[in-house]
Amino acid sequence: MPIFTGTSQEFKRYVGPRLRNFVQMITKKHKAAVGACEHCGCGGQLESAHVKGRDRNQIIDLLLSAISTESVLTVELKQFEKNFKLEHDPVEKAILILCRECHMKYDTAIHSAPSSTVDFAPVAEHSGAVPVIESPDSILPITLEPSQSAEFKRQLLACRHAQITTFHNDGRVEHHPWDASRFSDTSNVMGNLRSRPEFRQGAWRQSGIVKVHVRIVARDG
Repeated sequence: MPIFTGTSQEFKRYVGPRLRNFVQMITKKHKAAVGACEHCGCGGQLESAHVKGRDRNQIIDLLLSAISTESVLTVELKQFEKNFKLEHDPVEKAILILCRECHMKYDTAIHSAPSSTVDFAPVAEHSGAVPVIESPDSILPITLEPSQSAEFKRQLLACRHAQITTFHNDGRVEHHPWDASRFSDTSNVMGNLRSRPEFRQGAWRQSGIVKVHVRIVARDG
């Protein structure tokens, strides 16, 4: 079994690039699967962003600290790589898919202010504008099927019914119907979803929710 011996900084220098390649591989696949910004729902140029507190080096530090607190570490590389991959399963634990504008605001919020002083404001239901991102801690990943927000809205207005699937950090998956009979042409899809009590800031984390997927379901008859 391959063994690494050295400091944490040396580990990041020599092993980090291999771990970076793994992150790039899974984010590429995840970006294609999501197909839209997980905050505002737009389908423009999409980028991957690490969830605050869970970027590659922070995950490495977390795993190394569990091995030893000494300055010089001895690391079994195969086991470390396995644990590193587990920290990205599900990928929503560490990665967000955002449009360029939301990504820039998200990064600015991370580097400019403590999370306790700012919020990631939900989209107002009747607003068509891209929301102002104020807190990197409060983004609940929500994906749509169809992935383009405009097409999802068109189909929702036509059939008035969708299914909301909620994924939890303990592995539970829950399905709930969405009766959209009161949804109107001026309503905002993401705003409507994020305004639900269970998906509001703080509530979804307390419930252990890691991701929400919403798909159009045509009623029989």
